[in-house]
Amino acid sequence: MAEKVLKGVTCPACSGEQDLREGVKTFNCKYCGALLITKGVDGVVKYYVPRKIQRNIAIQNMFNWLGKGLAKARGLKTGSKLDDAFLVYIPYWRVRADVIGWVFGKERRTQTVNGRTTTYYVDVEKKIQKTYDRTFAACDVAELGVRKVNLAGDEMKLVNFEELQGEGMLFNIISSEKEITDYAKGQFVDEAVSSVRVDQITFQHNDLVRPSVTIVYYPLWVVRYIFKGRTYQVVIDGEDGTVCYGKAPGNNLYRAVMGILGTAIGSYLLTFFGIFAIVGDGDSLEAALAVYVVAFIIGIAAIVWGFKKFRYGGEVEEGTGIVAPPKKKMFGGKKSTINIGNITNTVDVVGIATSLLRR
Repeated sequence: MAEKVLKGVTCPACSGEQDLREGVKTFNCKYCGALLITKGVDGVVKYYVPRKIQRNIAIQNMFNWLGKGLAKARGLKTGSKLDDAFLVYIPYWRVRADVIGWVFGKERRTQTVNGRTTTYYVDVEKKIQKTYDRTFAACDVAELGVRKVNLAGDEMKLVNFEELQGEGMLFNIISSEKEITDYAKGQFVDEAVSSVRVDQITFQHNDLVRPSVTIVYYPLWVVRYIFKGRTYQVVIDGEDGTVCYGKAPGNNLYRAVMGILGTAIGSYLLTFFGIFAIVGDGDSLEAALAVYVVAFIIGIAAIVWGFKKFRYGGEVEEGTGIVAPPKKKMFGGKKSTINIGNITNTVDVVGIATSLLRR
């Protein structure tokens, strides 16, 4: 199929006529060089955050992170060797919207009369009015681990693909505006409804008001290091220098101590406070049982915490970009259409991040 070209588009800066190819959202005037932006139903506005952190600073910040915290292996900072460091620009969907609506249902309440506590429900109606501004990865970031970025206070410019490709690797977009809008709406509404704390919902109506969806290419430094023959990776924010995602070997002694400590505290709470429940009588028995229930819950939590520290402490993962992976698949299908600049192509989604990082 022949490429569609729209002729006779006039530059607002110099009045020069342009030939605009279908799908292009930003371009430079061929006469005066002004960066122009187009809007249409088949795409969204794309921005990028300028890189402020240099390569040497990113490497220094990585080594500083290796030296912090008891959970990381001893001698990690001094025993690690730099393997590689390179810049990537990752596309993120930025979704801004207000959730407005009403929730009707029943709210649980308790009252105590003559030492006895009873539970009852009352009818409630609560208004929802929440504002959200979130970022979601627009490509496969499994190898990077940075599922979100913080755009608060960041300078953003209209994207120039040639400039970004000259600085570092440019990842492709593998999701559509509709996919991310539907996903974000579901997440926003769920959070908004949960915030009003209605125990039994009988009816609800919610609307997504003033939605705004854009693409933001964000600079990230990927820094790899070698420790005891194994390669690990730390991702540094290219705008403010913080650690977005870092992986490091764990401290085995710290794992063991935390595991023993959590088990000991949990066992103590589970057994010691049980004595009061056994020896108590009358009103003191009810109080002792209440205390024991609380102690029992805290004790179980302490044991679980200690177990997780021991079981998963072999590797440490930290960073501002870490969020729980979505329960439902964000992107549908095995293939996705990518539109970067003037190039449109259909590629396999699986392994796209791997292939780009290994170039």
